[in-house]
Amino acid sequence: MKKLIILFVATMVVTGLFAKKPLSVFLIGDETMAELTQSEDITPSAPVGWGQKLPQYLPADAVVENHAVDGATTKSVLDEGQWSNLLSRAGRGAVVFIQFGHHEYDEEDSRHYSSLENFENNLLQMIKEAQKKGLKVALLTPTAKKFFKDDVLYPRHGAYAEGVRRVAAHAHLPLLDVEELTASLLEIKGAGNANDYFAAGDSVRLSEQGAMTVANMVVQAAKEQHVKGF
Repeated sequence: MKKLIILFVATMVVTGLFAKKPLSVFLIGDETMAELTQSEDITPSAPVGWGQKLPQYLPADAVVENHAVDGATTKSVLDEGQWSNLLSRAGRGAVVFIQFGHHEYDEEDSRHYSSLENFENNLLQMIKEAQKKGLKVALLTPTAKKFFKDDVLYPRHGAYAEGVRRVAAHAHLPLLDVEELTASLLEIKGAGNANDYFAAGDSVRLSEQGAMTVANMVVQAAKEQHVKGF
């Protein structure tokens, strides 16, 4: 009997050691990612962050925490505590998606503005702090803006989107190039049909269809980039 008990305990310990933990994903970014609308209030043209739709494309036991904020930048989440709050809640091995680049360029907005150099340094700081906690970081370029001129799409992030790509390469991190993916989609759809992917009268905030499309893109890109757990 004693041998059976020892064998049972040993089996339980080994099973616990090798049991696969549920995927845990933490999000930090701007309104294209944030929870903007209560699910019961969503209409086809209401603003919806793709982070709200992400759980639909993940395993049922996956845990998603969304710390994205409308209008946020790397500067504002560092200054105002959203980033430190995320770090305090994320457990070792969790995946962190960092997506910025929509609002950093406005030099007249002292709350949000970052020079390109400061933007890249802020990303590097966040990466360093996340990795120190044992978190797995992936960087995301911002979603393309709906800006067409003479039927030509201009994503309009320029140096900041390129800055995300540069930091990802420097830090040897997975890059989910959402700008490229969404720009390619909008170019195919054209100026008229692009409206389906954005909230009414908006060129940045996504509609429900847009949020679902981007969430699916993110998951597929994470798989292609071998992000842990995807």
